[in-house]
Amino acid sequence: MKKTSRILITLLILTSISCKSQTKSENKMTEFSKVTTEKGTYNRFILVKGRNLKDIQPKIQEWVEIFGAGEPVNLTINKTDFNSWTLIKLPKNELLTAYNYHNLVYWFLGTPPEDQNYADYSIGISIDKNGESTYLIYNDYDLREKIATNDDVFGISEKNQKFILSIPFDELKASKNKEIADFDKFLNKNGIDLNKIKTDKLNWTELQIKVE
Repeated sequence: MKKTSRILITLLILTSISCKSQTKSENKMTEFSKVTTEKGTYNRFILVKGRNLKDIQPKIQEWVEIFGAGEPVNLTINKTDFNSWTLIKLPKNELLTAYNYHNLVYWFLGTPPEDQNYADYSIGISIDKNGESTYLIYNDYDLREKIATNDDVFGISEKNQKFILSIPFDELKASKNKEIADFDKFLNKNGIDLNKIKTDKLNWTELQIKVE
């Protein structure tokens, strides 16, 4: 009888440990959410490139005129060449909410063929100053045809929590699709050294964006 009791107790303990482990795993998977992207601890960047991208300033100006909703806006944007990319550093500004920032990343893709000034690739990198929830979003037209819908972009947190983000509806859905690359692999593939961006020792050129 004592042996049976010990076996039952052991099974209960193992079951409890298993449940706790599963709960921790589930919490880890649901840790990154739309709310996470809205934290105030991010430094926001955009990387763009494309043979038809002639000048980033008119794209940003156009975006500000629309998203500024008729209010006066004065932004100082920094840009620099970064390997094959143009790297854009965004300021802290009430206009640049998480939602608007994601829209700006997407805005650079334009509406070809009507648009004559647009990027083929646009990546948004949000670096968490607390080192907890750095993430990126990017466009991939081929992958979108397979697993997403129009106006969706793909996202990866530094902890490899992957998601699909609807730009117009501001909806974030977790994804386990293996075609969304891991965070470090994505950066390496695209020649992006995150440490160089973090050091903030790049040679920046200022762009003044104004709406009066």
